[in-house]
Amino acid sequence: MANAEQLAILIDGGVEAWNKFRRTNPAVQADLRDADLSGYDFTRADFSHADLTGANMSDAYLLRADFTESILNAVNFTEADIIEANLIKASLKNSTMVMVDLSGSGLIRADLSGVNLTEANLTRTSLPWGNLTKADLTRTKLHLTDLREAALIDANLQGASLQDASLTGTNFTRANLTGIKHISIDLLSKAKTLYQAQLDACLADALRSHQNLFEKPDDRISA
Repeated sequence: MANAEQLAILIDGGVEAWNKFRRTNPAVQADLRDADLSGYDFTRADFSHADLTGANMSDAYLLRADFTESILNAVNFTEADIIEANLIKASLKNSTMVMVDLSGSGLIRADLSGVNLTEANLTRTSLPWGNLTKADLTRTKLHLTDLREAALIDANLQGASLQDASLTGTNFTRANLTGIKHISIDLLSKAKTLYQAQLDACLADALRSHQNLFEKPDDRISA
């Protein structure tokens, strides 16, 4: 459960009071586990290193919020606006991010394993070295998204749009890439591997000259 005193500062005092509390108590970890924070405006709020496990942040407005190295496992972010936010090295395991707007946010080395990102907007989002193993990115918008060296092992990208995404070194082992849109052979050929990935027949045929992509890779994820 969330720390009642901290929750009151955030809800009753707002972002200004919350950020002041964080600045004056740097040794105190923010504990907002299982808190109902749905629908609130937390623009520029400091949630860095906080524990929000199981919290409800659906429909929240989180423009430029700081979630650096936060614990966000099993958080409900459905339809939240997390625009230009900092989620570097955050843990979002098994969170629900359906129809979330993450455009322009930084998720370098973030753990999004098992996250549901169905129909989310990740335009210009930075996810290099991210872990998206078993993530659901069905119909997700990945325009200009940085996925360099990211692990999308067993991920579902069915119907996702990858226009001008950065895929250098991306691991698509056993990923579902059927129906992906705005993808070029040149772009996809930069991936680390497509080992056992599901591809539309026309795309698979076009990649025949890149047989190295279908070889079994080293699945270890960089720390």
